[in-house]
Amino acid sequence: MTSSPTQSAVRLKDLAWNGRNLFALAAAVLACWLLLGTVLYCDTSYRNTFNGRCTLTGLFLSTFWNDLKDQFTGLVSGTPAGSIAGEVTATEWTQCILVPPLVAFLVWWLWPRLREVPVRGHASGYAILGAGLLLYFGGYMAENYYVGIVSMELVYAGLIVVFLGWAMMRLLVFPWAFLLFMWPYGFLEDIAFQLRLIMSGLSHDALGWIGIDNVLNGTAILSPPGAPASFSIDIADPCSGIRSFAALLMIASLYAFLSFDRLWQKIIIVLAAAPLVIIGNLVRIIMLTLGTIHFGSNFALGANDHPSWFHEGAGYVVYFVDLAGLAGLGWLLNQFTTGAAKSSRL
Repeated sequence: MTSSPTQSAVRLKDLAWNGRNLFALAAAVLACWLLLGTVLYCDTSYRNTFNGRCTLTGLFLSTFWNDLKDQFTGLVSGTPAGSIAGEVTATEWTQCILVPPLVAFLVWWLWPRLREVPVRGHASGYAILGAGLLLYFGGYMAENYYVGIVSMELVYAGLIVVFLGWAMMRLLVFPWAFLLFMWPYGFLEDIAFQLRLIMSGLSHDALGWIGIDNVLNGTAILSPPGAPASFSIDIADPCSGIRSFAALLMIASLYAFLSFDRLWQKIIIVLAAAPLVIIGNLVRIIMLTLGTIHFGSNFALGANDHPSWFHEGAGYVVYFVDLAGLAGLGWLLNQFTTGAAKSSRL
């Protein structure tokens, strides 16, 4: 299926799926599967956490039955599992599991265009594939999980170019890049404390604007001495917005790709994820503060290991605000584009 640029090519819809092509496709899939299944390296903290075992395939099919079972039990019970699948399902990175079926949907959505593209596999894909494998080896030696993510992206790109060509790669560039959302990025937790400080400061100001006197103490918002109703709200890691930002960035990227044609519109939608997460978290913190003032801490917050239903519900409000903001911004962009187009025709 690999050819030089001067050789004739056939469109995907006219491609003869004979034994040779099916064998090549099966070999490529098997190569990806084996490479993913043998990615046992990660940094030392991951190895200690997961008893020396850390498989990148755990996000969708994992190492066959055991990790697949971990995914479903983790979604229900939230108990840690022995692979990356366990980290995803037992923490707030569960949206990673949705990425493979979403990529399959994107390929289906692009299929009318893909099937018209000539299949012209190019030998330059071997260079990309080789770079990915070399980077994989470097990541293995350095015991760095994140290098493995980049290496697998290069492997995917190399296989697409080798078997299907650059024209196909250009059409598939967004689904290919979207696979980056498939992995949990634990290093983002390292900046959560700084975001907690920012969110606590913004919440302190926002509560003052609506007439609720409060005192800021580190990442905690406290009622002032002598206040008629006391409250104490600590801006913990979930309230920092780092995890909801990762989920919203994924949704915003998908929304921008499917709903808008102009590049500047897509950029605005994606960039809007950051301020929308901040606004959503502000609404959440205000809700928790008002709930504590009027109904008490047990009702509004609960315990650290057993949050109340109101506390959990306020977390879902964040996503409602974020999604509503994205939809509203998308509507405004469409209205502006339509209005500009009408003006240009006058």
